[in-house]
Amino acid sequence: MSWNFVIYKAGKTSQTVEPLGNLDRVTDALNGSFIDLEWESPASAVLPAEAGFRLKLTVQNRTVHDVYIDGGFNHLRQFAGLCKREGWRMADAHDREDVDLGDPQRWYNERTAQPTNRGGSGRPVSTAHARRPARRVTAWVAMLLILVGLGLLAFYLWRLLGK
Repeated sequence: MSWNFVIYKAGKTSQTVEPLGNLDRVTDALNGSFIDLEWESPASAVLPAEAGFRLKLTVQNRTVHDVYIDGGFNHLRQFAGLCKREGWRMADAHDREDVDLGDPQRWYNERTAQPTNRGGSGRPVSTAHARRPARRVTAWVAMLLILVGLGLLAFYLWRLLGK
């Protein structure tokens, strides 16, 4: 089964994030947790074993901002341990719900035990973890509505003054 995650570092507020750290430090931490990791480039790696995963690091000026994990379900406990050691967080890449690093297997089991309209594996968003992304989405929607309103106002004025 494939499941995608993102590793990030929370910022000073619930709506901000910080970089994970220097590229060398982050790759050392990943290599320490997964000794068979094969680096295809400085920003991407694969664990080629059966039920392995792919990593993609978002890097800017040798600073890693987040790590995207494609298919990390089978290594959930290892990733959770890494995140706890490093002070990072891990979230479901689709729902943006934080994984319970203290008990990632229970977190996963709760999401797969319930039916959903998403590919047969249920993942309800708990209110405790959904607040942070929900505020971010609300801010984007509000900004989009304001931009659409300004565009309509500009169009109306252009039509009004053009006559």
